[in-house]
Amino acid sequence: MVNINKKNIFKIIGISSLIFILMGYVLLPAIKTIITSLDSNNLELFKYYKEFFFIDVNKRAVINTILLGFATVLVCGLIGTTLALAVNYFDFPLKKIINKVLLLPILFPGVIIVIAFIQLYGESGLITKSIEILFKLEKPPFVLTGFYGILFVHAYTQYVYFYTNVSIAIKQIDKSIIEAAKNLGASKLKVFTSVIIPFIKPALFSSAILTFMSGVASFSAPIMIGDSFKVLTTQMLFAKSNNHIEIASVQVVLLSLISIMFLLILRYYERKSSFHTSVKGIKITPKKIESKILSFIYVVILLSITIFILLPIITIIILSFVKPGTWMIEIFPREFSLDNYIKIFTKSRAMEPFKNSFNMSVLAIIFSTVIAVPCSFLIVRGKGKIRTLIEILVMLPWVIPTSAMAINMINFFNKRNLFSFNKVLVGSYIILPIAYAITILPIILRSTNISLYSLNENYEEASRSLGASYIITFRRITIPLILPGIIYGVGLGFIKSIGEYNLSTYLYSVKNKPISIAMVNGVFEYDLGLAMAYGVLVILMIGLLSLLKFNRFKI
Repeated sequence: MVNINKKNIFKIIGISSLIFILMGYVLLPAIKTIITSLDSNNLELFKYYKEFFFIDVNKRAVINTILLGFATVLVCGLIGTTLALAVNYFDFPLKKIINKVLLLPILFPGVIIVIAFIQLYGESGLITKSIEILFKLEKPPFVLTGFYGILFVHAYTQYVYFYTNVSIAIKQIDKSIIEAAKNLGASKLKVFTSVIIPFIKPALFSSAILTFMSGVASFSAPIMIGDSFKVLTTQMLFAKSNNHIEIASVQVVLLSLISIMFLLILRYYERKSSFHTSVKGIKITPKKIESKILSFIYVVILLSITIFILLPIITIIILSFVKPGTWMIEIFPREFSLDNYIKIFTKSRAMEPFKNSFNMSVLAIIFSTVIAVPCSFLIVRGKGKIRTLIEILVMLPWVIPTSAMAINMINFFNKRNLFSFNKVLVGSYIILPIAYAITILPIILRSTNISLYSLNENYEEASRSLGASYIITFRRITIPLILPGIIYGVGLGFIKSIGEYNLSTYLYSVKNKPISIAMVNGVFEYDLGLAMAYGVLVILMIGLLSLLKFNRFKI
């Protein structure tokens, strides 16, 4: 009886500690922002909201944000779904290589891609100038700014959501249903609209949710190439920079509401679109293109797309070797050296941003893993309202855009409180690792959940029936079996943190300047080679982690 009481006491302490941490670092900062947006010394409750909507540029920013979100969904949906059907429905040479290349954009931080796009497609970009010279044009053939410039970047970075989800859905289509439809006289178009589309519809809705939320939360592209096209994320930064934290808080509330409302609407339609079949057959096999000419054209088109995908990465690598102080007047770089890498690895000041990003990312994943794994056990195996409460708290950072999370942290930790250990955390080194950790909590939680749901509890029961205690069973049976899922989430979390730009822009200081900020500073300080060298280091680290994550640990 004593052991049971002790066990219950430890369980209560553990659950209380988790709720305490999640309340203090996730929920209360969000509540503080809502209060800040409403508080006006009790004179007028919605004073700051009226002040915000009184200015036309603010109203336009709200409309632009929603417009950008929907446009991103439409463009990425068209591209990602088309590529998923093209790659998975047909069999052709180099299929595996093309498939892996098409997944690359999701791995790299947005700020790196935006910088690469500026060097390629900006007014003085390599591709832009090449076309201008080749066709003897008097002005650039296109402009990488404003709404269409941002959308172009989004199309590159976010189509992967549709591509991956629709690819999975296509592989699960029952071949016997397609054959039955054909036998009943259905045309290819009818099969596509009546069988394939209903099968992939849940994947389309799921992808639309991710894409819309990424689109409205976008910061790197709007701040760097947005020009006069203002959105809420950029307006937040301007408000914060001008010490109008109340207006920034209003923008956070509006942006969060936009994300949550769209999430709820699409989740409703996602549940209604679930497609079930009682027929159990075999999965569809990719069709081989019989015509050699058509097969050749097909492969050429897909290879052209993969080259387009690889071009920004290749550009970053090449420009990282540009000799410092050169390439100021010429259109194309002519002098190359290892000086940028030598500077990073020999000058402590140049190496500091990379060290900061690495150390802060490690701290973030440690903190996040310590919180996410116990939460995962409570969610998967727990019961009652506590389970639901914890799941809501952990998944809240997934719903709230990162720029909004940054303002929440500023509002809550700009004064001493219990959760900041009676210190002001804004401006301190630790504020960024905490912010990184909160944003990657849902990633580690979901990957751990997958492992726990697939874990056969018979192994644990067999261990305990043989006399092993709960602790020994947990350490020798449970943890080794779910470890691949944890490592998968940790890898994704580290990738997200190492090049994080949105949170960093709001929260970094001289003490913890990360590599993403150093890259952007390098571009604006005309030290492009050094900025690109930083980018290459991030790409190499992400590449190594991806190999480890996908090849060694399968879940």
